[in-house]
Amino acid sequence: MAEGRHRPQRTCLGCRQVHDQSRLVRFVRSPEGTVLVDYREKLPGRGAYTCLSVECIKQAVSRRQFDRAFRTVCQPLSADLLTVELTEALHEHLAALLGMARKSSQAVSGGNLVLDALDRPEKLAVVILAEDVSEGVAEKIERKARVRGVPCFRFSTKADLGQLLGRGERSVTALTKGRLAEAFLTEWQKSKDISGER
Repeated sequence: MAEGRHRPQRTCLGCRQVHDQSRLVRFVRSPEGTVLVDYREKLPGRGAYTCLSVECIKQAVSRRQFDRAFRTVCQPLSADLLTVELTEALHEHLAALLGMARKSSQAVSGGNLVLDALDRPEKLAVVILAEDVSEGVAEKIERKARVRGVPCFRFSTKADLGQLLGRGERSVTALTKGRLAEAFLTEWQKSKDISGER
């Protein structure tokens, strides 16, 4: 990217701070007046933005900022529902990135293969454990990943991970270093931001 390239700036409807558009989440108003999360920024129409923060979404709803942004009355809003929709959109994007990693041979799946790959930690960007992985397997993988300095966290179920990877159930997978892994880690941080995790 060229130095000094202009990045679109937008104001969060909640905290009213100005940020790069890429750091915010976009919302649109449907023809029926419903406010929709447009996480991938593909829906037509005027956009409104908030930070990836439950608090900012709540403030935007309570202060009727979506009505002001869209210059018309919107259907009754629930900050909780918008947060759920945003969380689901983030989950879907993470799943899509895993699928792309599989298709481009940038994913290693299966406990033994991931353990072997952790012997070459310079090639791995992240280890992903299913939320329903057995604690014995999780402890072994997490311990080795921690020693090797590779981030490790839990995402989805064994059945869903297997489906995303084009296989049977998978309790663990890892992404090799590259742009897809970087994108996955960026999206994972966003999911932590919206959930309030640290």
